[in-house]
Amino acid sequence: MLDITKRIKFIEFLLLENTVESLTYAALEGRLTIEYLCYKRFKLSYSYISAEDLKNWQPKHVVKQISEEINENINKGFTLSISTESLSGKLPANKEEFESVNYTPIGNQSAINLNKLHSFWHGLSNVALHIPVPNIDSGDIRIYGDREIIKKKIENLLVYLLTLKEGNLLMGGSLGKEFSFNCFACETLIKKPFKLLTAPIIANCINPKCNESYLIEPKKNSEHEITRCIIKFLCLGCKKDLEIPSNVFKDLKFQQQLNIFCGECQTSQTVIMRPLVKNNF
Repeated sequence: MLDITKRIKFIEFLLLENTVESLTYAALEGRLTIEYLCYKRFKLSYSYISAEDLKNWQPKHVVKQISEEINENINKGFTLSISTESLSGKLPANKEEFESVNYTPIGNQSAINLNKLHSFWHGLSNVALHIPVPNIDSGDIRIYGDREIIKKKIENLLVYLLTLKEGNLLMGGSLGKEFSFNCFACETLIKKPFKLLTAPIIANCINPKCNESYLIEPKKNSEHEITRCIIKFLCLGCKKDLEIPSNVFKDLKFQQQLNIFCGECQTSQTVIMRPLVKNNF
C-alpha cells in the first residue's frame, strides 16, 4: 500500500521551499502519486487483463476499464470485516441473518474519484511539466510555469489526497464466476469473468514475454470455444504450415521485415509489411 501520509508530507516539504523549481518538483511528485494510486489497482487485476488488453494507458481510463470489466468495486470505498463468531452448520440465508452476526473490521478501501484525479493529473502537467509550443504571439520561452498557479494546483491536490489517507487495503480480482484456461504456448493461466463473455472477445496472454492471443466465443451449450489468433504461412522448404501469433505482426511498420524460421527444416523466410490491394468486383 502507498503511504499517502508520507507522500503528502513530502509534497508539503517541497511547497514550503516555495521556489519555482521546488514547486515544479512537487507537481511531478503529485502526478506520480496519482499514477501509483491508479496503476496499483490495475496490478491487482493483472491476472484477468494484460497491458495489451488496455484500451487506453492513462490512469483514469485504466481503472475505469478494470471497474467495467473485472471488478466494479475497484474505485469504490468500503470496509472489510470478518465474523468474530464460529459459524457451524447452516450459513446465514439472507441479509438480515448476515447482519445479525458480530463482525470485526480489518480494513477499508478509500474511494477514488476518477474524474477528479484525471483533472489533477492533466492540470499539473499543463501548468508545470511542459513548455508550451511557441507561436507568433508568444513571448520568451520559459523553463518553468507560473509559480502561484502551480502552487494552487498542488494545494488542491493535497486537500484531495487527505481524503484517501485512511485507506489501508485494496481488494482486487473478480467476485463473480470465472472462465479460465492455460495459454497453449507458455501455460500461463488466463482468466476472464463470465459477464464479459456474452459476445466474442479477444484475450491476450498476460505473460509479457508471450505473443499469444485468443478468440473466446460463447456457445449455446454454455461452453466457450477458444481459438488461437494466428497467421499461417507455407514453409517453402518442407511445405508445412507455419503458425505465427498475430500479435507478432501488430507493430510492424511499412516496409519493415520479419524473419520466420521453420522448426522442422530450419528454412528461413522473410515477411515484409506492404499494402495489399483487393478488387471488390
